[in-house]
Amino acid sequence: MQNQLWFHATLVAIFIGLYGWYHSITDHALQLDFVARTTANLKLPYMEFSGKLEQSPGDLREHKLIKLSNNLLVMCAKDVDATQAAASLSINIGSLDDPSELNGLAHFLEHMLFMAKKYPDESEYIAFIKKNAGEYNAFTSLHSTTYFFGITNQVLEETLDRFSRFFIDPLFAPSSVTRELHAVDSEHKGNLQSDLRRAFQLNRALSNTSHPYSYFSTGNLETLRDSSQQRGLDIRNEMIRFYETYYSADIMKLAVVGNHSIEQLVEWSVAKFSDIKSKGNTKPQVIGQPLTSDVMGKVVHYQTLSNIYLLSLEFGLPEFKAQYKTRPDLYLELLFKRQTPGSLFHYLKQKGWAADINTDTLSQDMDGFNMFEIEINMTPDGLKHYNNIIRAVFEYLRVLVAYGPQKLFYDEISAVTELNFRFYETPGVVNWVLDRSQRCHNPHIVPEHYLSAGNGVLDFNYKDVADFMTHLHPQNYRVFLGAQNHSDVEFTTTEKYFGTPYRVDTLPLNLTDETIMYWTEQYRFHLPTPNSFIPKSTKVVGKIMPPTEVALAPSLLYRTDAYELWFKQDDQFARPHGYIRVEIAYAQTAPLSFDRAAAQLLDKYVAIILDGELYNAKVAGMDYSVSFLTTKVDIEVSGFSAKLQNLVDAILHRLKTLNIEDHIFQDSLTQMRQNYQNKRNRQPFQQLQRIEHPHFNLAYVWSFETLEQQLANITIDSLQRLVTSAFERTYAKIIVSGNYYESDAVDTARNVQQILDSQPLSADKQIHGRVVAIEPGHYIHRTQMSDASSLNGASLVTIYCGSQLSAKDRVITELLAHINGSPFFDMLRTKEQLGYVVYASKVSYETGRMMLVFNAQSEVNPAYLTQRTDKFIRDIRQHIHDHSIEEFDALVLSQIAIKTAKLKSIEDEATQFWEPISTGVYDFDYLVQEIAQLKLLSKEDLLEAWDMYVNPNTAVNYTRIDSQIWPVKSVYPQDSKLSTYPNSVISLFGCLHSNGLVEIGIAELYKFVQHAALSNNVNDSLSDLEELYFSKHATAQTLERITTDDSRIGTAVEMALQDIARSTHKFRSLTGDFGTKNMRQTLDGKWIIDNIDSFKAMQKLYDLAEPETSLAPKYTN
Repeated sequence: MQNQLWFHATLVAIFIGLYGWYHSITDHALQLDFVARTTANLKLPYMEFSGKLEQSPGDLREHKLIKLSNNLLVMCAKDVDATQAAASLSINIGSLDDPSELNGLAHFLEHMLFMAKKYPDESEYIAFIKKNAGEYNAFTSLHSTTYFFGITNQVLEETLDRFSRFFIDPLFAPSSVTRELHAVDSEHKGNLQSDLRRAFQLNRALSNTSHPYSYFSTGNLETLRDSSQQRGLDIRNEMIRFYETYYSADIMKLAVVGNHSIEQLVEWSVAKFSDIKSKGNTKPQVIGQPLTSDVMGKVVHYQTLSNIYLLSLEFGLPEFKAQYKTRPDLYLELLFKRQTPGSLFHYLKQKGWAADINTDTLSQDMDGFNMFEIEINMTPDGLKHYNNIIRAVFEYLRVLVAYGPQKLFYDEISAVTELNFRFYETPGVVNWVLDRSQRCHNPHIVPEHYLSAGNGVLDFNYKDVADFMTHLHPQNYRVFLGAQNHSDVEFTTTEKYFGTPYRVDTLPLNLTDETIMYWTEQYRFHLPTPNSFIPKSTKVVGKIMPPTEVALAPSLLYRTDAYELWFKQDDQFARPHGYIRVEIAYAQTAPLSFDRAAAQLLDKYVAIILDGELYNAKVAGMDYSVSFLTTKVDIEVSGFSAKLQNLVDAILHRLKTLNIEDHIFQDSLTQMRQNYQNKRNRQPFQQLQRIEHPHFNLAYVWSFETLEQQLANITIDSLQRLVTSAFERTYAKIIVSGNYYESDAVDTARNVQQILDSQPLSADKQIHGRVVAIEPGHYIHRTQMSDASSLNGASLVTIYCGSQLSAKDRVITELLAHINGSPFFDMLRTKEQLGYVVYASKVSYETGRMMLVFNAQSEVNPAYLTQRTDKFIRDIRQHIHDHSIEEFDALVLSQIAIKTAKLKSIEDEATQFWEPISTGVYDFDYLVQEIAQLKLLSKEDLLEAWDMYVNPNTAVNYTRIDSQIWPVKSVYPQDSKLSTYPNSVISLFGCLHSNGLVEIGIAELYKFVQHAALSNNVNDSLSDLEELYFSKHATAQTLERITTDDSRIGTAVEMALQDIARSTHKFRSLTGDFGTKNMRQTLDGKWIIDNIDSFKAMQKLYDLAEPETSLAPKYTN
């Protein structure tokens, strides 16, 4: 045993020595490529890369790669067209570097780093970013932690100064520790309903427990606060020690972009970031493979929350960072996702066993090890035959190995990457800095490739691909099987942090020995034929025009009783890219819920077919979307222009000749049921914002429960009738934009008409989407989470403002939403720690009214969240009023900068054109109108709008909906309670119950609050409440907890007293009495909505928008 330990220690020492030698050699080589420089103004020293950066000819930015005196590498980029600037700093330290006894420490540090001694105000950075129309965030991955921001160019220097101080003199304020520990814990609890997160943590927990990959990377109160206390450690001191040990400039990468001169960007980078301490290469080396022999050869059955069936085969790999130019994993991805005859995917779909296949690695930049995963999204029948699916996977692998790596298929990948590199589409500034700062941690990337890594041309290397495939054998894998229900499987264990039930068994011998690779079922796997969609021509037909001569709208070429054709030739990008969209209206009667369910089922059916038949188009650099909607079919294609028209023709031919087949119909039904059922497991804030909000505001939208019920009424015949009738009478809106001649657009429209071969659908027969005109009043709708294990609920407050069709109303609502964002987050998230998800924004639909929305997700009861939102809304008017002229002007200028930002691609431009075409308003100059209105606005305009729409005491047509979703574990108030007790008392009642005080009745509590409101003294009321109730029903431990701010009881009491003391204003309907329509009101006057569909049936619909301009086509015949 001692000899084994000595041998292991010797190997580790040799490895570390070799690693250090390698890096010293590499660092020395890097130094030779850099020359000494000093900045222009401050004469500060730095090193500049003297070689030639590999840069796309389509990349018009100017770049410099520099190295600061502290060894921090910086990529600077000047973009004259950028209306925003950005920066990202990534450090090569992540969750794999957590101490074993403090899981989540790297993540906790990320949360704590947003304050510096130079800027000690805890909300100063956030407020500064938001005030200047910016964004910021940070995230911790396995191997790195990345911080970033985007901001207006005018304040880039000031932002860089604030940003850099996080890494020079971080404050780590003691007052922030508890708050951020709870923020980390809240973030974890928000992930509890994510099957992706649950599966990933289970995967890690069942790896080699001595390897850091097995740790819990997010962290929570147990792993951070409790674990440190149990060991007699101070969590803040341990976090500072982690920072001091590992946060070294030597392993940091910074990227900065803006429209300033490259010299200025260099000057600021050197001046702001050179004071970060250099501590040498502090990156701990991850030694060994987490997928050791004792954890391989297993099958893990685990329970999912969603109705899904997942099979994952996981193989252990060595590190392959050095292969960044050959990427052997992409070769396997191409062949596994191919759905042509002879492929694994084609076979599994024929058998009805699989709906999708994906392959992935942990990250190409992992240190010391990696993994390759083949994930198969199975059907219920596939779950029953998972053994045969595994056999088919290995048989397919055997065939691929037998053929050997084929340059032909790698050339397909390389050809597209070469075209993407040559005709580079400049990403947004934030995405660019994120990509550059993270990719360059790989020590194998030479400085020449720092700019192109991940974007450059790939090289085929037979040996790299062959070596990669040698690890994909039956002695080097394990299996994860996820489903809601496993027949004949009894779970034996529960994962610690997510509570996932699971069972581990040894794979049977016939799934781990070599015979598995010779399994056949009268199906001959073979390599696919060449991809016919790979573009051959890259000729560019347009030319770049001066900015003043760029066409601001497409031309209307034709407008007939059957179609309208819009065209715009590229005049500002000079790339062989195109965009074609065809929207085919077919509905002739107002749809019912059955029609929407049938359309969604047909949409799924079409996706299953096209995903297999047109996968090659996506490989070839084209993208497509086909949406079968309730009233129309929407076809959208983009990418390399040479064969986009062929792609449109192929899609239309397939739709026109579609014959519904039973086995695909059944697969589609199964997947749609899964989709509807899985919506119930979305996070609470998502259910309110993405599902309930459109349900309230859009006609022809029904609940997923209603649609799921309608699936039982849909037959093959009824679906076939929908396909056939959809193309009998049609009206098509078509846009062709990009690298085309006018004649190409005309040919596209002619082909569309020939393939459709339908009669014209007159304007009076076309059914358009409509927006619900919510009648003025204050409404409340509540529901419960279906998942009993969910800890969180959510509150969404929607306040209806000015008209979507008014440019002035649009920009006013945008400004109000922008002003609300930072203080709402600061109040509910930063100060009160009510949850990880808190935001204020604006929402709009095609017509109707603009909306301000306030969304918060928390363990605290939703009634309390709604009350805190109420307080924010009452107080924020003063914040708007207090804006100085200079602050207001800066806010307006930041919004103008966003609206005048140069578009990045042909697709961006075309999609901007499409909205006015699709809505039928044809206001292509809507941004010009909004900019003009912004220049005329004053602060008084915002205050006037606030009082007109948002302030309940002054708004004449006050319209508001409070949506709440309650966790099952909370005390859910029935309608009778809402009609009897104020929301503030219900909120207080919920806070008491969540703190274990369940013996107190709500009626008794209401009487207490009414009496206490007479004196309106919070402290006295709390003392009385403790004496009368707490001392009788609470344990000493509970008493100690409920007297802290965490309990929310003190705030809830305060709100209840204020609410009772205030005169209550009832928001009765202004044009009707919902009481006559079986709707009840709360004690404070809100109309209770029990059923959204019934409520919508009482409302009117907004009229369709009228065109803003008369349409005069260029051609009339």
